[in-house]
Amino acid sequence: MFEDYFIRILLAALVGGIIGIEREYHDKTAGFRTMILIATGSSLFTIMSLVIGTSIDPARVAAAVVSGVGFLGAGAVVKEGLNIRGLTTAASIWLVASLGMGMGAGQFALTGAVTSFISVIMWFLPFFERRIDKMHEFLEFTIVIKNTDKQEDKLMEVFAEEGIKTVSLHRTKISNSERELRIMAKNRPDKHDALGKRLASSKLVLRFRT
Repeated sequence: MFEDYFIRILLAALVGGIIGIEREYHDKTAGFRTMILIATGSSLFTIMSLVIGTSIDPARVAAAVVSGVGFLGAGAVVKEGLNIRGLTTAASIWLVASLGMGMGAGQFALTGAVTSFISVIMWFLPFFERRIDKMHEFLEFTIVIKNTDKQEDKLMEVFAEEGIKTVSLHRTKISNSERELRIMAKNRPDKHDALGKRLASSKLVLRFRT
């Protein structure tokens, strides 16, 4: 029985390491060792819940593992401006815990298949994500116009006509005759270039910069 359980723990460490290698390669906070520890710990908790299952509901132990992993995942998420970093790492922690639990429960084939599938996604999907990100970038336009709502409405019509999505807009009154708009826009780089050229020639715009 000991040998069987120890093999489960070794396999859990293996699948955790497989996911952890990708995280380590990309210099993420939860890397190779962390993923091995999470998978091994989850596997051991699962095995212990099966061993003592006659007196304690195994589902309660599994639920406690999921809750504990949630705290680890929350620590990996960081907000930087408009961006949120660490979501993939947090999801990886959650996934590795489930893989460890799967190995601990003796579901070798299912856990191995999921590990292979996720490994392919994590190694190759970023290539497609980078291509998609290049199609949509954030750029802030700081534009000074006459201090009237009518002028602002006309300016926003220009953004709409160019197909530019506005993420945020902040107004600042410079003087009685001028107001400054800081507009965070999202679209393809060529769309931003086209908008910049139109703003440069527009009579609505007193001056602008990006």
